[in-house]
Amino acid sequence: MYLSRIEINRHRRETMQALSSPQVLHAAVEGSFPKSNEITKRNLWRLDRLHGSLYLLLLSCEKPDFTHIVEQFGWPASEQKWETKEYDEFLGRIKTGQSWQFRLCANPVHSVKVAEGQRGKVYAHVTTEQQKQWLLNRAEKNGFTLSENNFDIIERDIKKFHRNGESVTFSAVTFEGLLAITDQKMFSSALQKGIGREKAYGCGLLTLAKSR
Repeated sequence: MYLSRIEINRHRRETMQALSSPQVLHAAVEGSFPKSNEITKRNLWRLDRLHGSLYLLLLSCEKPDFTHIVEQFGWPASEQKWETKEYDEFLGRIKTGQSWQFRLCANPVHSVKVAEGQRGKVYAHVTTEQQKQWLLNRAEKNGFTLSENNFDIIERDIKKFHRNGESVTFSAVTFEGLLAITDQKMFSSALQKGIGREKAYGCGLLTLAKSR
């Protein structure tokens, strides 16, 4: 697997349009790989704002080519480059008992059953308490634990766009804090498969940094 990062020019008109249309960025991400008849595994991505700059972060099974990203959303005249690192070696260093700083952009929702035998209707969690509890509830089955006092919400956004002629609205919430790994295998799976819904539109990618 590969973890890649490229800075996005947030002042370009194309970028501003893409920020309001997650399906545009989804198409750009998928366009980073050659078309194949084989079943394609889900790529995880998100947008990160760091020190006034905007980055696209991508976890993928194949090595991406971001040439078109540079042309659409970057600085083509500067011969802009991007970073791509092998991810499997990092996964091999994940051990039960470790503590890590983390960041996760997710879509906190809950399902309410309307009638017996029918699928529940999905509703967004809207308050800070509900959204933090959503992540606390998912920690154990994803192989980690965290304290309510050791993480927080650093960004919230409502995404609205049209897909196949229908209006789509969902919330994207970015969590950041400290976690401890309780199950290496489950945690490694969460890193590779993501957490929660709307993974095609910039949610689900969990990343780590060394604990301070």
